[in-house]
Amino acid sequence: MKKLMTISLAAVVILGGAVAINHSYAQENNETIGIDKAKEAALKKVDGVIESVELENQNGQPVYEVEIDKDQKDYELYIDATTAKINRVDEKVDDDNDADVNSKNVSNKAIITEKEAIEIAKTKIDGELHENELDEDDGRYVYDMEFKTSLGEAEITIDAETKEILELELDDQDD
Repeated sequence: MKKLMTISLAAVVILGGAVAINHSYAQENNETIGIDKAKEAALKKVDGVIESVELENQNGQPVYEVEIDKDQKDYELYIDATTAKINRVDEKVDDDNDADVNSKNVSNKAIITEKEAIEIAKTKIDGELHENELDEDDGRYVYDMEFKTSLGEAEITIDAETKEILELELDDQDD
């Protein structure tokens, strides 16, 4: 009986370790749900305008921080990047004059969509999109994006009106 119990306990310990290793492996190898699924999960919780999406590391876990603007409030949603589970939602009064696609300032201008901006970026960068934000910079609206590539990080800024690539920075992992 003791032998059977020892074997069972060993099997539980080994199985638990294998599950932990597999979870860790998935995180280390960037097996995340991706920005589109993070946005989808966020919009199910708060139906507004997405201002930005960033992949962050919180306590060793990959988490998407999705900022949404709705009804004069800003929402920050923290979404598990491997499961799409919403971990936390912070809400505050929108007290800044940030650019969002539904604001009067932006909607009167002919700006490209987020999808078009990503397509432009992918002509120069081969990688996975990890951050994307529509922002106002020196009186012009721009998409600031960050990609993870096989060589490291790549950041690109695209003018939302002219489609011009304003800045492209490729970081090498070997630096």
